Amino acid sequence: MRDADTPPQEPANDRPHPATLTPQRRADLIRAAAAEVRERVQEWRDNPNWRNTPTNSHRYETTIGAIDALGQLPDPDTEEAVTSLANAVRPVIVEWRPSRPGPEQAIYAAVERLQRTIDTST
Repeated sequence: MRDADTPPQEPANDRPHPATLTPQRRADLIRAAAAEVRERVQEWRDNPNWRNTPTNSHRYETTIGAIDALGQLPDPDTEEAVTSLANAVRPVIVEWRPSRPGPEQAIYAAVERLQRTIDTST
């Protein structure tokens, strides 16, 4: 039995090799994973237990800013453009590390999925 605050284990990575995906498809995967991170971060921010500390505010603003920047980038048609998408969200990956249980752990799990998506897309 798992603790309610512990995210479920991730299934095996069954994604196709990046060489078989178009730049647009890889971008779609990155954007979808980033959208999940944004959703988890917003849930954390909207939680009544949110603590408006400088660290929490920085993590929130960094995440939202990076994902907003990703949304402003054009759809890619080259490998270099896919790399630009990945680079736009790298601050999110750097910012989130395992910490406390609860909403932050769910964010970390989503960030890990984003990292794997980037790793398989670039």
